Amino acid sequence: MIKHFSTLLAVLSLSVPLFSQSITIYKSEAKVGETVAKIVDQIKTNQELIFFEVVDHDVIAAKRGITLEPTKSILFEDPILTSTLLECQKSAALDLPLEILVWEEYGDVYVGFMDPKFMKRRFMIQECDDTIEQLSRLMIRVSMNALRELK
Repeated sequence: MIKHFSTLLAVLSLSVPLFSQSITIYKSEAKVGETVAKIVDQIKTNQELIFFEVVDHDVIAAKRGITLEPTKSILFEDPILTSTLLECQKSAALDLPLEILVWEEYGDVYVGFMDPKFMKRRFMIQECDDTIEQLSRLMIRVSMNALRELK
């Protein structure tokens, strides 16, 4: 039993760092609704970006009788960057549009997203390093600008 447990711990210790490198998480000082509003505002005021929608996961869950703390996905994209990415690898569209998740957990509010750099490995993209880097910086910039405005 101990041998199997130590093997499990070794596997977990290898997989956690790999996963943690693909997701970026920031803590927000505001409530979910206010945080979402600031992020949406950052997207809508940038003429290079297209805002699609906010998916209210908690509202959807409540309609099915499931209680879920506030959890919202914000869907958007930069059509030039995402189109350029798709020229390199069409399957990358599986991770589009771009998504920022805002959720409450144990009274704290978080903002998170999958780092676009992860798409390079996930979809075995050989080119487009500059485009992927720009997408990564875009996700950070939108999130951080919104969080700065909340302080």
